[in-house]
Amino acid sequence: GTTAIDEKVVNPKGNLTEEEVRNIWKTCRDRQIVFFDTAEGYGGGTSEMRVRSVKKWYEDSALDGKSEDAVVNQTFFLQELNGSLDRLGVDCIDLYFIHTPIHPLPLEYFIQWACDAVDDGLIKHIGISNCNADLTRRAAAVAKQNGKKIECNQIMLNMLVWNSAPHQETVRTCHELGIQIVAYSPIGQGLLTDSLTESKFSSIRAVKMTGVKYPDIQPLRERIEKISKERACTMAQVAINWVRGHGAVPLVGCRSVQQVEDAAGSTGWDLTKDEIEGLDKLSLGLSLFERPLYRRGLFVVFISLLQLAYYTEQKYKRFQKILFPARSGSHDE
Repeated sequence: GTTAIDEKVVNPKGNLTEEEVRNIWKTCRDRQIVFFDTAEGYGGGTSEMRVRSVKKWYEDSALDGKSEDAVVNQTFFLQELNGSLDRLGVDCIDLYFIHTPIHPLPLEYFIQWACDAVDDGLIKHIGISNCNADLTRRAAAVAKQNGKKIECNQIMLNMLVWNSAPHQETVRTCHELGIQIVAYSPIGQGLLTDSLTESKFSSIRAVKMTGVKYPDIQPLRERIEKISKERACTMAQVAINWVRGHGAVPLVGCRSVQQVEDAAGSTGWDLTKDEIEGLDKLSLGLSLFERPLYRRGLFVVFISLLQLAYYTEQKYKRFQKILFPARSGSHDE
């Protein structure tokens, strides 16, 4: 996003400049990366607006979006979807995720509304996010009743969670139903990379989310490092390639051209079966699916409050422009 909230709260390293975003996007395109992930909740919609400003230079890029807010009816759902379409500057979103299964209404309602949106030509494909095996089956059943299918399930998938029973069941269920897994956090938010230090460890959000301890990940990190040295690549490239080796599509967040190049370097080669199995054995069994429901609910409340803060900030800026047009710059749009 581009808001002051993003600058001071969400992004510890600060917001990216337009030039940085343009360079990152161009590097992605040069490396044949053409699918980009955003959401209405990222920067209160300013992330989508930033994608629109860059996408005009590369019209054949594909986009996914996500329903973020606590939606309570179909009218609100369509209002949010149309808002994303407007901010992205497109007539149809390529892939639309139902971002979290915790909503005021059962998941089935949202899948039905998404199916209706496909019929109306507003989205091309339906995805779900953070859905365990049971929720995945429920979503797939509603889609099938409407002659549609769930294309993707976006879940955390990396070597920190691989040996979790709920994750294993979810992966099997997705394979059985022909649902592609999109793996976010493939490098464990830096826990599986060369740059991790013990001093950095405690500040990483994944540590707070999962409760993992620094000594717990050392055997795994040592094996990843050994493979990276043998293959003359980075630890991040090994971690991303491992995700691909399990048939998932890695969703990698990049804040620099160098990070794009590093991620792209995980393609064009494959870990051997023995390497993957060796990493599997050392993988941890952490799981977000096993977190108490109240903690997941608190996260949704936090996200909703963050969206309210974004909305309030943007309304304040518009009010300022009306009262003091000479003081307002066009960069806020």
